[in-house]
Amino acid sequence: MPANSETRVLASTLAEIARAIQATDFKRAFDHANTALNRGLVHPRLYSTRAVWFAQQNRDDLALPEFQRALSYAPEDLLLLNAIGLCLTRLRRFGEAAEMFDRAARFHPKDSASRFRKGYALAMAGQHDGAEACLQQALELDPGNAEILSNLASLALGADDAQAAQALARRALAINPQDATANTVLASVEILHRDFAAAELRMTALLEGASLPPRGRAVAHGLLADALDGQDRTAEAFGHYLSEKAALKSLSDPAFARSRRVVDVVNDLATYFSNAPTEWALSAADDGGDAEGPETHVFLVGFIRSGTTLVEQILASHPDIATLDERDCMAEPAERYLTNYAGLERFATLTDDAIAQERSSYWRRVKENRVDLGKPVFVDKLPLNIIKLALVARFFPRARVLFAVRDPRDVILSCFRRHFEVNAAMYELLTLDGAARFYDAVMRLGEVSHEMLPSPFLRFRYEDLVSEFDATLADICDFIGVLVQDMMRDFTKTRPTQPILSPSGKQVRKALHTDSVGQWRRYAAPLAPVLPILDRWIDAFGYPHG
Repeated sequence: MPANSETRVLASTLAEIARAIQATDFKRAFDHANTALNRGLVHPRLYSTRAVWFAQQNRDDLALPEFQRALSYAPEDLLLLNAIGLCLTRLRRFGEAAEMFDRAARFHPKDSASRFRKGYALAMAGQHDGAEACLQQALELDPGNAEILSNLASLALGADDAQAAQALARRALAINPQDATANTVLASVEILHRDFAAAELRMTALLEGASLPPRGRAVAHGLLADALDGQDRTAEAFGHYLSEKAALKSLSDPAFARSRRVVDVVNDLATYFSNAPTEWALSAADDGGDAEGPETHVFLVGFIRSGTTLVEQILASHPDIATLDERDCMAEPAERYLTNYAGLERFATLTDDAIAQERSSYWRRVKENRVDLGKPVFVDKLPLNIIKLALVARFFPRARVLFAVRDPRDVILSCFRRHFEVNAAMYELLTLDGAARFYDAVMRLGEVSHEMLPSPFLRFRYEDLVSEFDATLADICDFIGVLVQDMMRDFTKTRPTQPILSPSGKQVRKALHTDSVGQWRRYAAPLAPVLPILDRWIDAFGYPHG
């Protein structure tokens, strides 16, 4: 095509795209951009138009490279820099997202949005202090921004400062009474204070608003369900939990439904280790020493919502115990060795030098989280490290495994009712059937790992901890080699002050109680279809039927 003809076609296409976008017909804009790019035309607007359409379809994996191509032609473009950062945030690549927002801030120092979005990404990564600093910087640049205030309110709520959260949320609502985040923060505080009727009214009004985006609608359904549950209106509550999970599943399907599911990986691991030769188990016991670690190394595991956060907080109050809460320090070796057969075969034949390198990498990641490894005992608490017990046995055969269990019916109900950030594992919890099948797969792998691997192992029940605290705590402390201290009985006052990353954080800040035991009975009817999957574990862990 002659150059002048190409220029005319490009100008005409860009005009058509502009008209389509003005009419909010993003599919037509995408079609024009796609046709032009397929004809060999090049312009950043063509790539960014395609990217916007992919992002609207929740395909950030496809949107990201399109935005990046556009940015290569306009490297200081603020909209593109922020769009790439948002894509990376939704893809849970938080470090890269923060770097992109930093780049936007360097080129555009008066832009508050890039600082706000970096704060959001850091908050998603669990970096509370960094997130708050970024949001405060954004607020200085734009003091009348309700969205910044409401996100600061959300951070305050996550840090267990309900009073500050309320004050910030009310400031946001004074600017924008429809701010969804501020309303959800206030509803959360109302639920915390057991003012369930007020939270119900607030979330009902929010859901009736026409402008609530899909993710915000999911959050509102979840909080409305909590408010109804608090009034013992369980049938209505369950309906809203279903609406919340269905909305989240629809949003998450593009990211997770097309890839290999975590439940399939876990089932394959259980099958592999069930059939592993005896030599594999013996080789796992080889120990070249672990000079970098503390005297006693403990992995606290169990299925999600089984009481691991409670135990971690109790142990953290002991002066001789350092703990790490929900930081995955074995993600990389798990990806290398446990996700396919070839990796497992490499794992089984690792040399002593390779194992030593894996240990060093693990301790480097632990130290990055500022853990005091000078204490005699270190507890690494991550519930789903149960999937990685083979790594524990191979890399740390002297480590002890503390395994929390809870009535499987309460576990599945609690998983379904809680409001997790969706990742590959949490995606399995968006339906009751999926949660039950994931639980069954994880427990089966845990059972197989315990039978074939050498790690010292203690299983305890959540119900025993809350009803027979002293006896159960004595067993746990004896297992990890410390004496029970009086301060452990008053752990809510003596625990460290850092934010709790687990969704269980608000529950464990309370004194010990048995309110969570047997909650499944209130939802017996909707749970009935998944009981055949759970029955094996109800029996295995000694829970009565009915």
